[in-house]
This record gives sequence, structure tokens and C-alpha cells, in this order.
Amino acid sequence: MALSLNGALGQFGSKVMTGDNDVGRFLEDFSAPMNPNLGYWDTGSNPGIYDDGDTIYLDVSGNSIIDANDIRLTDYYGYLAGTKVISTDNDINKPLTALPGPAAGIYYVDLYGSQGYDFQDPVYILAMTPAVLGARTTTKDVRLGPVCGLSPGTKVLDYHPDNDGPAIPMIVPLSAGGPVATIRFYNANGNVDGNGDPIYDYSDSVYIDISLPSVAMGGYPFGFVVANNVRLSV
Repeated sequence: MALSLNGALGQFGSKVMTGDNDVGRFLEDFSAPMNPNLGYWDTGSNPGIYDDGDTIYLDVSGNSIIDANDIRLTDYYGYLAGTKVISTDNDINKPLTALPGPAAGIYYVDLYGSQGYDFQDPVYILAMTPAVLGARTTTKDVRLGPVCGLSPGTKVLDYHPDNDGPAIPMIVPLSAGGPVATIRFYNANGNVDGNGDPIYDYSDSVYIDISLPSVAMGGYPFGFVVANNVRLSV
């Protein structure tokens, strides 16, 4: 299975490369009460059932409502994957439903059997998987990078060449971080609250960060933009 992983700096789903302008940026964890999670808005043709027409979001606050600065991870009409919701968008305040898989989260496919996650490995949201052990890509999972000429934010279908690939957990569950990566953001304008905690807002870039383990994994509340991080916002 030959997969293309090319991307551009600042493009949703692109991987950071050595020498990119954002390499070395300091990344912040999302401070409480923020609790990033994945959810879908039931926009598909089968109400009450997750299907290929439903729109997936990074629910930054984890409140199961589409808020300003949540990130679309699939296209929704004129809104492209990787764009942030603003208060005047027509998906604002819509309800989000948890993905159906008990072990839903962010995974990668180890294409060449190397030791761990690397630049060639495509990244996915596994929406349907019942368990971490033995997880495989399947129909209605979402690509978080370009694969087989198919764009980030597109869903895997039955006949796609990347269907049924063995998948390894990166961030499962999303709220915990780990075992491989954590969702973090670059505080572009330096905003902090009264406690000195960083404030996430529209100008901030969001990454799947592999630089340092999360607090939940015995690590740190911060990281850095490094090669092979994945950009989740435009």
C-alpha cells in the first residue's frame, strides 16, 4: 500500500518537518476546565446513528456542544476541515455526540514496521473501534493526514486502499493524552488568565504533539513543536 503523506506548512493534517518555521514553538496543555474530546454532530442521513455524513469536531471544552474555537475535523458544507468555529457560524451551539467506538481516539498505522511512530505513518481518528488491542481502520474512520491521494478530513470508505489497516493508539482516550502524543496548542498571542494559565483562542494553533508525555502519563503540562507533530488547525 503506497501512501502519500505530503503536506504544506500551516495546512490542516500536515506533519511538521525539520526546518519548518513553527519548529521549536512552546506548546501548552489545555488547562481545566478545558477537556478536549472528539464528538460528532449528527448531520448525516441516518439520525441517531454515526454515518459517513456526520461532521466530527475537536470539542475543546469537552462539553458536548459546538463552541467558538472548536475545530472541524471533517468538512461541513462551506467550512473546511481544520477551520475553527466562530460565533456567527451556523454550526455554533449544535449538540455533539460521543463517537460510538468504546476505544475511539487518535491512532496511527505503522506502514513499514519501524520502531514507533514516524513521518511515514498516517494518522486517523478511529471512530468505531471496540478495543485498542487489535484496532484496525474501518469505514467511517477519519484521516488526519493525506493518504492515498485522499485529503485530511475525509472518511475511509469500504473500497479505499487504507481500509482495514492495523492501527496503534496515539491518544486514547483523548482527554488523558498518551500513550504516544497529546493535544496541545501554541499560545500565539500570549493570553493568560488570572492564575497565569494560558488562554486558548482563535489565533492559537493546535497540534498532535509527540515531544513530551502528558501529565496523565507522568510527564509535563507543556511540549514543543517537533518533527512529526500533526497540525490540527489552519
